[in-house]
Amino acid sequence: MRPKNIKSSIHGMALMLLLSSQALQAETVKVPLQLDFPLLRQLVVNQLFPGEDVSTELLNDPNGCSSIVLSEPKLSEANQHLQILSRLDVSLAVKMLDRCVKLLDWQGYAQIISDPAIAPDNPRLLYLRVLDSHLISLDNERLSSGPIWDQARKQIHPWFKRFRLDLTSSIEELQDVLPLFLPRHTHAQLDSLLASLQIADLQVAANGIRGDLMFQLAPISLPQQPERPLTEQEQEQWQQKWQSMDALLTYAIKHYAAATELEELRLALFDILLDARYQLQEALQQNQTDDPLRHWFIDSWTRLIPVLQQISAKNPKHATLGLMTLVTASDALRTLDKLGPRFGLTISVDGLRRLARMLNHDREGAPLNYDQAEDPELLRLFRFPKAADVRGETAFDLWPIGSAQAAATRPLNRWVPADDELAAYLLTVRDLLRDKALSASANNGSLTSAQQAVFRKLLMATAWQESCWRQYVVKQKKIVPLRSNTGDTGIMQINERVWRGFVDQHKLRWDIDYNIDAGSRILLNYMTRYAIKNGEHKRRGGLDNLARATYSAYNGGPGQYSRYRNGKSAHKAIDQAFHDKYLTVKKGRELAVAECLGAGQLDLQASPKSAPAVADKTQRPAATKKRILDDAWIKNQSQTHFTLQLGVFSSSQAANAFIRRQKVIGDYAVYRRQHDNRPHYTVVYGRFRDRQLAMRDSRRFTPLKPWIRSFKEIRAHMN
Repeated sequence: MRPKNIKSSIHGMALMLLLSSQALQAETVKVPLQLDFPLLRQLVVNQLFPGEDVSTELLNDPNGCSSIVLSEPKLSEANQHLQILSRLDVSLAVKMLDRCVKLLDWQGYAQIISDPAIAPDNPRLLYLRVLDSHLISLDNERLSSGPIWDQARKQIHPWFKRFRLDLTSSIEELQDVLPLFLPRHTHAQLDSLLASLQIADLQVAANGIRGDLMFQLAPISLPQQPERPLTEQEQEQWQQKWQSMDALLTYAIKHYAAATELEELRLALFDILLDARYQLQEALQQNQTDDPLRHWFIDSWTRLIPVLQQISAKNPKHATLGLMTLVTASDALRTLDKLGPRFGLTISVDGLRRLARMLNHDREGAPLNYDQAEDPELLRLFRFPKAADVRGETAFDLWPIGSAQAAATRPLNRWVPADDELAAYLLTVRDLLRDKALSASANNGSLTSAQQAVFRKLLMATAWQESCWRQYVVKQKKIVPLRSNTGDTGIMQINERVWRGFVDQHKLRWDIDYNIDAGSRILLNYMTRYAIKNGEHKRRGGLDNLARATYSAYNGGPGQYSRYRNGKSAHKAIDQAFHDKYLTVKKGRELAVAECLGAGQLDLQASPKSAPAVADKTQRPAATKKRILDDAWIKNQSQTHFTLQLGVFSSSQAANAFIRRQKVIGDYAVYRRQHDNRPHYTVVYGRFRDRQLAMRDSRRFTPLKPWIRSFKEIRAHMN
C-alpha cells in the first residue's frame, strides 16, 4: 500500500472512531419531579406547625400576655407563586402590676407568597424564598399598616424562611435504584450518571411544585444479531421476573387499598389490578423477551401512580417523601423506556426489590412473593365474595324433607362422559349451572328480577362459550382438568394468573362446583360494577346488553366491558360467538351445547327411557311425555286446583335428577323456597281440578307418600 493511501486509511479510521465516540457520548435525560400540594403541606406542617391542632406560636412573649398564632395552612398556586394561606390569631397586651392588660385582639388570615428555590450551597436542599405577605381580616379586608401589621410581618417572614426540604435521602434512593435497571452500562457510565444527578427548573404549577431531575446517560451499543432462544435457566429467570412484577404491583395496590375507605378509589385500584393482569396475559403470549414485559410493567405503574397520589392527598399519613421518590423512580423508568432500546433499560428482580422497599421499608422481600393461595385480605379489601365451601366431590346432597326418596347419582367431579352418557351429563351440568346462577343472582340483592333472568342465561352461555360445559378431559389415559395454554381452567375457564389470590387454585381445577361458583362471582361482579353501573342496558339492545357487556369484560378485563359495541374490535368474532350462544340459551335450547362436543342436538326435556305406566281409566287422558317445568308454570295454575308434592331437596340439580328417575310421565315442576337461610327445592307433579282426582293419581307414587296440596297454598310459600 502506498504511504498516501495508508495515511488516508488512518484518517478514515480516526474519523470512524470519533463518530462512534460521539454516538455513545452521554446525553441529558430529564425526569419530571413532582411535589404535590398534599405532600408539600404535610412537610410544611411537620416543620412549621408542630402543634397538635396544626398551629404554631410565633411571638413567644416572655410575659405570657401577647400571642401570634398561625394555624390551618392551605397551599395553592397564585400567579405561578406558592401561596400559603394560614389562619392568624393575634392578641396584644402589656403586663402591668403582674396583670396582662389587653390592647387588642384580631382574627383573620396571613397570606404568604413565596417561590421554591435550590440552596446555593446544597443542590439537594429546597427552601422557600418569601416574596411578600399580607394580612386579611375575616371581612376580607387587607391590612397594610398598624401594630398588628408591624408585629405579624416581623414574625411571619423569618418563620417561613426557616422551611427546608432536604431531598438527599430521595436522591440517594434513586442513585441506588437506577443502576439496577441499567445492567448493560459500564461502571464508569453509571458513576457518571450518579454524579450528574441534579434538580433543576423548579416551578409552581396548579397541583404543586414541578421540576426536573436531570442526569447524564450514555447510550449502549446494540447487538447486530437477533437474540438466541432462552436457555432453561434463562426461562426460569424470565418467569421469576414477570412473577415478581405482578407480585409488586399487587402488593402496591393492596397497600394503598388498605389506606383508604373511599369505595371509588378502591374500585379504581381493583380495575387497575385486573386490567393489568389481563394485559400481562397478552404480554406473556409474545416472544420471551424483556420488551413486552417492560412495557406492560411501566404502563401499569403509569396508570397506578395517579390513584396512589389521590389516596395520599386524602390521607396525610401516606403523604410522604417515600411516595414522591417512588413516583420519580417510576417516571424515570417511563422516560428511559420512551427513549428507546439504545439506553438499555431492563426491569430486573433486584430493581423490583428496591422499589418494594420504597413502598414499605419494614418488609424486605415479602412484596415480591408470588403466592397462588387464596388471599383473605385481597377478598376483604375489594369486597369480593369468597366462594362457598364445597366438598371435594360434587355429589348431590339429596336430603329430602319429608318422605321423598333419594338415590345416589354419579358425581360430576372427574366425569368425562362417554357418548352414551352425554345426555345425562349435560342435563346434570345444566341443573348445576341453573342452581348456581339462581343462588348467586338471588343473593346479590341489587339485581331486579329481569336482571336476574339475564344473569341465569349469561352463566350458561359463558360456560358454553368457554368450555362446552367441560371441566375435565382425558390426556394420556388420565383424567385432568381442562386447561388452556394461557392458564384458563375448568368449565368457566377462569385464568389462574388473573384471579390469583381471589380463588383457590386446587379447587378451581378439581371441583366443578367451585369452578362454576367462582365464575358466577366474577360474572356478577362485572355485571353489577361495570355493565349495570355504566348503563349498558339503557342502550339499544336493552337488557341483553348486560350479558354482552359482562362477557366482554369477562373475556378481556374490566376496561373492555363496552368492547361488544365496537364493530372494528379485534375480538369481534369472539363477542359475536358469545351473543349467538346467549340467544340460543334465551330460546330455551341450551342443550345445543352438545353440538360443540360432536353430538347432535339434545331435546331439552330429554330423560331416560322407561316403561309407560298403566293409566287409571277414571283419570284424564295420560300424558305422552315427561316435562320438567318451573315456578312460572305453578303461578299460572288455578288457585283452586291441586298438585302432588313428591319431595324437597337441597339443590335444584338434585331435584331434577330425582324427577328424571321417576317412571311416571307427565308434568313435573320445581320451585325454590328459602327456609332457615338455606334454599329448598320442592318437586310437585300434575294438576288436578279436585282433591279426589289428586288422591287417585297419588297411587302412582305410593312409595313416596305424596302430599296433596292446593296451588294457592304453594304459591303462598314461594319466594
